[in-house]
Amino acid sequence: MAAKKHPIRAATMPGFRQDMIPALRLDYTEVNRRVEYLKALLDRSTGADFHFAHPGGEDTLHLDLRFRSAHASGGLLPNPGVAGNLPSGEAYIVPFEGESEASRSEGILPVQFGQEVVRYRIKGNKAVEVLTQGPASTAEAEHLAQEPAYGNVAELGLGVLAAFGVKPIGEILLDEKLGLHIAFGRSEHFGGQVGPKDFSSPGAVIHIDRVYVPETQPDVMVKNLDLVLESGEVLPLMRDGQYVVTFE
Repeated sequence: MAAKKHPIRAATMPGFRQDMIPALRLDYTEVNRRVEYLKALLDRSTGADFHFAHPGGEDTLHLDLRFRSAHASGGLLPNPGVAGNLPSGEAYIVPFEGESEASRSEGILPVQFGQEVVRYRIKGNKAVEVLTQGPASTAEAEHLAQEPAYGNVAELGLGVLAAFGVKPIGEILLDEKLGLHIAFGRSEHFGGQVGPKDFSSPGAVIHIDRVYVPETQPDVMVKNLDLVLESGEVLPLMRDGQYVVTFE
């Protein structure tokens, strides 16, 4: 946010570890090209439709992408006024949060915690209920009750680094850049409406990404992800957890 106000450029590296160094040796010209391709698709989209499969069944979710612009974090930071993560490699967008009319984001979002798949009911771009039973489900339901802003669907992210052979290491700085991720919580730093003012205290403010790659959520499969374009065309983006666009 400071880079937008001052003529600086910066790389942010929270949680950086030595095992992230291989991800800095990639061809970032190609990484950036793919990220810009995905950003352009998100900018043309009014919605994203998901079909998830997991041991408890199947779920669908629609995220409302109207009235929003996407961001590209492709690892190239040559110009003043720009800051971004390193390692990098994602396009991302904040779903419409309903500040001018009702958000159309609605459905069920499954997220795996250890051996348990927690299923959230999403309405109006917020997780309003936990539908499953278990220790993780109970903890998540309590968190939503204590901090409703935590349930805000804050980001749809599309990482590209898995195609370059990068594997998750348990640090979100890298792991979210591998593939699809969906975040809860704070969004105002990405252009959304939910910020620290919406949480009970500064220590409660959170933005947390859930990454949908086999190593992090082995029991949750993104069977289909389709983008609904402004023209009404439905563009297949992912099938069985893999991108089906050619990046051409």
